[in-house]
Amino acid sequence: MATGVRHDAIEDNISFALSDCYAKAEALARKVHSEAKQITESYREKQGLSQDLNLDSIDGVPESGTSKWAELTEEERLRENAAAFAALHRLLGTVLKEQQDDLTPGDYKFHDALLSLLAKVEALAETTKQLLLSLGHVLPRAEEEREEEGLRYFQKKRRGYKVIVELSGWALRAVRDFARLKRRNRREVGGKREVKKRGSRR
Repeated sequence: MATGVRHDAIEDNISFALSDCYAKAEALARKVHSEAKQITESYREKQGLSQDLNLDSIDGVPESGTSKWAELTEEERLRENAAAFAALHRLLGTVLKEQQDDLTPGDYKFHDALLSLLAKVEALAETTKQLLLSLGHVLPRAEEEREEEGLRYFQKKRRGYKVIVELSGWALRAVRDFARLKRRNRREVGGKREVKKRGSRR
């Protein structure tokens, strides 16, 4: 009997810990989305880019759009987010370096904004990875870094813009994913409690 009670307590602690992790991940994703959205407009203006700029031809940046979002499993959602944020963290680091060295070398305030966003993306990538491990899922394979040929000035502008646009999209997608997973976890906890109450009445 004592063993069963102890096992239930451990399960409850795990469920509460997961709910807390989902809540923290959701809050972090909201911050990333908010900052990326602000920087998107600032970036476009600083680089003199058109609002109608076509980004479809730019390869190597994970795209957040999907028509099958509702069909993805819990593991697929977390794995896609983890892979995307790891890649976007690397790409955003490249964008920051290009801004510092070439595109906006004297705009330190803009660089600080990118650096702040970079730190949050790194934290979000790590949080998503830890959630996968906590749930017993396999981590996505790390993508091999491709050696890029030197991009021209305008190509750097366009690629950097797409990185921030897609980061904003991925962060919004992550907000929805984490909120959905948090609700599911709460329903499961509530269901277990109801079963325990019914069992205690017998």
